[in-house]
Amino acid sequence: MIDIRETLLSQYANSPRITSILESANEAIDPRQSSDEFYHLAVNVLTAQGFGLDIWGRIVGINRGLSIPDPDADYFGFEGTDKYLPFNQAPFYGDFGNESSYLMTDTTFREVIIMKAYANIINATAPNINAFLKASFTRGKAYFLITGHMKARYVFEYRLSALEKNLIFNHNILPRPSGVEITVRELPYADSFGFYGSEFQPFDQAPFIK
Repeated sequence: MIDIRETLLSQYANSPRITSILESANEAIDPRQSSDEFYHLAVNVLTAQGFGLDIWGRIVGINRGLSIPDPDADYFGFEGTDKYLPFNQAPFYGDFGNESSYLMTDTTFREVIIMKAYANIINATAPNINAFLKASFTRGKAYFLITGHMKARYVFEYRLSALEKNLIFNHNILPRPSGVEITVRELPYADSFGFYGSEFQPFDQAPFIK
């Protein structure tokens, strides 16, 4: 309170107890500072923390908690990569019930909230979606292609992380034009087998792309 007299009825202006209580409260609590703190902790998504980000998550439709596959699990693949193992060493990738709960940090959750808000309000045209991908998926090249009548494809020229896959397939983080059939494709040229001129890797250097 800047001036406690503005909050005090005139009939109590001469009451020593009431005025003392108000003066003590005024010294202990500065609502201007509390308002600024609340704005930075909850209202401004760029500076929000903890409960503020949880509120923003509910607004845009995303939770802090996710279930992702065990990152230490091994799967079958081909020679030349540290990601997969050979025959009789590991199973094919699949849902083996080894998913674990994961809580996003404030930094990660803030990025996901902004991404989800962007996806919620975007005018889902190819140029706008490509702008979204450029701003949101910065680990490598990603783009949106129109592949046919009412068909389109998201292409990522790198391997998506477990978090990115969860957001894409379980939380619809990618904009989806109405009535359009969408597919998602990973093309990690640097660690997948292919043929000359394709930018993929040669024999014994990488596994087949899945």
